[in-house]
Amino acid sequence: MKILVMKVKDINNFKSEKFIDSFKNIYEESKFLTEDAEKKRPFKNKKEMIIVFLELFDNLDEETKINIIKKHPDLADKIKINKGLSKLSDEEQTRSGLKDCSEQEFNLFNDLNSRFKKKFNIPIIFAVRNKNKNEIIKEFKSRLENNDINLEIKSSISQVKEIAKLRLTELINE
Repeated sequence: MKILVMKVKDINNFKSEKFIDSFKNIYEESKFLTEDAEKKRPFKNKKEMIIVFLELFDNLDEETKINIIKKHPDLADKIKINKGLSKLSDEEQTRSGLKDCSEQEFNLFNDLNSRFKKKFNIPIIFAVRNKNKNEIIKEFKSRLENNDINLEIKSSISQVKEIAKLRLTELINE
């Protein structure tokens, strides 16, 4: 699956619908943030566009941020691997090798996902781009050792922003 790379000057000239469709999943299933970002055009450059998206997220209340966290797919969820992921999530999980997990690895991820959600009532959020399965498993296990829900929410918010930044960095070519 190839991600279309766009130039800022072209992005600034997109019709509203094309802009929103192109960036609607920068924050998983949170098109409203893209609609707000669209109103901030024109962007001077890639850096400014990324800052706008990050600031829009920063300005949300914690409950809305948690709702966005909950929209993220489980890592290596075998059912969602083949359907139901956003194009960007699918690309990220493919690159990290999560789509190529053995049955044993899928079972491990399912167990880790279940334990994490039971403990924190949110899915684990981890920017998997440029990470491999072993790094992801290590992160999972490390964060499961944490017993502070506030710390985990803070970590998840940080990871949501990192995912958005990585997605925008890849999609925008100056």
